[in-house]
Amino acid sequence: MTRVLLVSAEPVGAAMAGPAIRVVELARALAAHCDVTVAAPAPSDPAAVPGRLLEAGLSDFEPLLSAMREHDVLVAQRLPPQLLRYAARLPLRFVADLYNPQMIEVLEAAGDGGAGESSSRRAWRSMLGQCAVADLVICASEKQRDLWLGGMALNGLVDPERYRADPTFRSFVDVVPFGLPDEPPRHDAPVIKGVWPGIEPDDRVLLWAGGIWRWLDALTPIRALERLHAERPSVHLVFMGTGRPALKPGDVPTGADEAMRFARERGLDGRCVHFNPGWVSYADRGAYLLEADVGVCAHHDHLESRFSFRTRVLDHFWAGLPSVVSSGDSIGDLVDRRGLGNAVAPGDDATFAAALANLLDDAEHRVAVRGRVRELAPALRWSQCARPLVAFCSAPDTRPRRRPPRGALARATFGQYPEVLASLREHGGLAEAARAVPRHVARTLRHRA
Repeated sequence: MTRVLLVSAEPVGAAMAGPAIRVVELARALAAHCDVTVAAPAPSDPAAVPGRLLEAGLSDFEPLLSAMREHDVLVAQRLPPQLLRYAARLPLRFVADLYNPQMIEVLEAAGDGGAGESSSRRAWRSMLGQCAVADLVICASEKQRDLWLGGMALNGLVDPERYRADPTFRSFVDVVPFGLPDEPPRHDAPVIKGVWPGIEPDDRVLLWAGGIWRWLDALTPIRALERLHAERPSVHLVFMGTGRPALKPGDVPTGADEAMRFARERGLDGRCVHFNPGWVSYADRGAYLLEADVGVCAHHDHLESRFSFRTRVLDHFWAGLPSVVSSGDSIGDLVDRRGLGNAVAPGDDATFAAALANLLDDAEHRVAVRGRVRELAPALRWSQCARPLVAFCSAPDTRPRRRPPRGALARATFGQYPEVLASLREHGGLAEAARAVPRHVARTLRHRA
């Protein structure tokens, strides 16, 4: 049985954001076919994962390297340069899970700060490195697949040998979307209606089911609700989480403060717009979704949106919820194409409000949309989405082994060190950067794959 190591950059447990959720769910999909280990930083809960838990984060070099030597396949969304070099040299097969194009995301996450250029360059080198080393690259959509194929082609990573083996190149770059649990959501007791101050049992709820990140647009749904409120005072907009597990508050690229300030200034906060100050646990989120009437999500018109995959909008489909979302990304395209609600041009709060009113006021239309959502949902389950990864991990040696070009590997691994050291200097001072240099040199000299 293939031994598979999945690496999470964030703790796994009750409260998880998208990256950790994806690791856990892919581990579950693989566990029926492979011997699975999940490596995640402390504090992590062994009960959250199938197989074994190795409590180790990306900075825990020795435990991770030791685990890599003991497994046949490594699956990771991100690896530090040193570990990436060993992934290239060890006999194990490497799957780069690039469902989150970080080199684009960091441009939005940086905002107006001066760190955006160095962060984007560091993320680009990291992503390129993983493409150079990977035996298989997986991503979340066909749009993302085109992005990675273009980037690989421009950097000389679409090599003739693998192209001749598979001219579609799907054996080497494939789509594994975010998925839905196989089991339905549970609702054992009220969690919003009749529970939250100001929301009565028979009121209507619009649910923003994830975090309020800087690259999203929470203000458009708030403005849309403000347009509806005078004639529909029983409609409420609930943001399910304003914090984020696993990261230090200063590291979270949040837009929650701006959204809450705007709602207060408009006199909406606590009256018809409500913010959960914490984070709903992964196991409990189903109850919130089942009490909602419409799921909402919005973003701005930028590159991050074009290549994003709004993972928490999938939870709308899991619960049979109609959606009103921004257009221009893969999920917006899906909502529009399959009639799962409405996809509205970014920033158009008037049309957003009209789409919400249509779903709230027309019961027959709402029932029809819910029917289409439920019809689609089984095809989006993790057990279906993960098939390309399961097939690879079940028989990894049937695929041609990757031989990374030396130049690409050097640029992607050693080439990351100037940005890494600059980041250490920025956050820990010159002394921290100076301490890091001999540590990395010692690891390079001490270990032999």
